[in-house]
Amino acid sequence: MQSTEGSLAAPTRVQRRRDQTRRDLLAAAQRILANKGYHSAKVADIAREAQVGVGTFYLYYRTKEALFTELVEETARIFKLQLEALTVSALDPREHARLSIETFFRFAREHRELFRIVFGHGAEFHDVVRRVQAGFVADVRATLQHGMERGAFRRNRSDVLAPALIGLSDRVLSWWIEQDAVPLEDVTTAVLDFFFHGVGNESALKRRRGRA
Repeated sequence: MQSTEGSLAAPTRVQRRRDQTRRDLLAAAQRILANKGYHSAKVADIAREAQVGVGTFYLYYRTKEALFTELVEETARIFKLQLEALTVSALDPREHARLSIETFFRFAREHRELFRIVFGHGAEFHDVVRRVQAGFVADVRATLQHGMERGAFRRNRSDVLAPALIGLSDRVLSWWIEQDAVPLEDVTTAVLDFFFHGVGNESALKRRRGRA
């Protein structure tokens, strides 16, 4: 007769194997989707990259879209956990903004393939991408609104600025992750300077007005 201990251990081993296979499929999907794009990537490509059979793929995911959805949502979840940790360590809105942008670019550098998938498409590309990007816009808008109420930021339309800032960060990110020679600190400083001061030279404008 099989012992109780042995019967309990077997499912645990099976579950560990299943969890590892799922992680292998997700990691393979990151590489294949980032290199080939969503539409060109095939289930067979992902299975081959994960070193499993196509039949095994379908034991875990009904479709390529189901895997893509989980991949994007998991990426967003991990990133948001890092951002939420900043709320505790940075109470000042300007410091919170600095740490958020720095975290955004650092996470992108460490997870380039994931960010190519999530931020490499417009919101119209896929429903899960639209939901994730809308969530980031909502978070930025809340941060802006909080900063305006605290007097750290000038009063303005947070509903307009939030997608504008996400769009700016997206384009800078798409450029920067291919520029290995550009330090993270320089990118963060440039984006923050633009965020806090814009591109207008107020002192020069005042001097011109004074001479007029």
